[in-house]
Order: sequence, then structure tokens, then C-alpha cells
Amino acid sequence: MLRLIVLLLIVGHAQAREVHKEITITTQQWPPYQFESNRIQSGFAINALSCVMKRLNQDYRVIFLPWGRAQNGVAQGKYDGFFSASQNSTRDSYAVHSNTFIEQQWNFYLLKDTTISLDKQAIKQDAKFGSRKHANTTFWLKRNDFKVIYETTRVEELIKLLQAGKIDGIMENKLLFSDAVNRAHLSMSQFKVVPNISKPLGVYFGKIFLQSYPDFLNQFNAHTEACRFETYD
Repeated sequence: MLRLIVLLLIVGHAQAREVHKEITITTQQWPPYQFESNRIQSGFAINALSCVMKRLNQDYRVIFLPWGRAQNGVAQGKYDGFFSASQNSTRDSYAVHSNTFIEQQWNFYLLKDTTISLDKQAIKQDAKFGSRKHANTTFWLKRNDFKVIYETTRVEELIKLLQAGKIDGIMENKLLFSDAVNRAHLSMSQFKVVPNISKPLGVYFGKIFLQSYPDFLNQFNAHTEACRFETYD
């Protein structure tokens, strides 16, 4: 009888750890990390997430939404997680960040002929910024008392504002900014680049989801190192 009870406890624990459903993970159009065209999903982050989920043998679905809705849907329990995301305290209130396994470098970008001195303190004091709505870059700029005077949804719009002289600077993801410059048929030589900080990305899983599946995050994190995305330039 004792052996039967122990066996039932072991089986019950194993069953509790499995997610017997399709996990829903929201995201935004954010090339080159994640993007969707003609129902085909691509990008560095899409590939990294796929790698982890395949190792877990876990069914999942990525849903593209406006970034604010993507995050709010997880806060409300409508979806299970969102990515690619860096950590901040607002997101921590309703979700838990996975291990970071997707590279992200934040740089300051100013026009080549800027008169602002290219050190961080001068940039903070003198530059007026544009930034993306609901983005952690915007959260960081405001929390650190930078002057954010415009918020838009796309990096391409910020670049146009910068070229028009309506803002002095952009603080943005290196790969995202470079991709937007290429798609606008511009050259990185038109901009001054000041490195800021490394802010690697992961997946935020909602606390509502994790209440039902408390073992899942540890299982997910066990495979992130094997699926890490990094560049070496």
C-alpha cells in the first residue's frame, strides 16, 4: 500500500508539471527579432523560442498584436506570455521574466552633424528624444530622467523625426535600428552611435499562467542556454 501511495504521488507530480494545452505567446512586429508576413513567422527571436519549445516538446502559438495589447492580454490572463521582452518593474507586477537568451544592445543615435557632445551626461542634459510607445526603451528613458517629447509605434517614424530636426536623439536596440535604417535605404554613416547598455531579452510568462503550471518556468529556463541568440560583431 505504501509503495502504491508513493507511486501515485510521483505520477501526480509528473502530471502537474506538464502543460496539457497550447501555450499562447503574444508579440509585436519587430524585425529582425520577430515578424510575420503571409502567415509565415520569422526572425532571430522566433527561432530562439522555437528551439526552446522543441526541446520541451511543448505545443505553443505566437500571436502578433500591437505591443500594448500583447502585454495587457497577458496581465489579464487572456494569453500565457509575451516576448521578446527585457525586464522592468511594471511587467514584473503581473508576469515573470525567463532567463535572458536573446541579445539586445541599447545605443544612443544622433545625427552625424549633431552639436551635442557625445557623452552620456551631455546627451541626457541636452537631447530631446523620441521613443516607441509601450517599449522598455521608453520606460528606461523616462525612469532615468531623459527628455522624451515624442512617442510613436515604429522606429522608421522616429528616424524621420530625427532627420527633420524634431528630436535630437533616439535610444534604441542596435539590431532594430540598423534594420530600420537599411529598409529606409539610408546609411549608418549618417548617424553618430553612442553605446549605452546591454539589455538582453527573454519571455515574460504571466503569473496567472504560472499559478496553474508552477514548474513550467524552470523547465523553460533549463533550455535557454542551448538556444541562445548572439552576434559577435
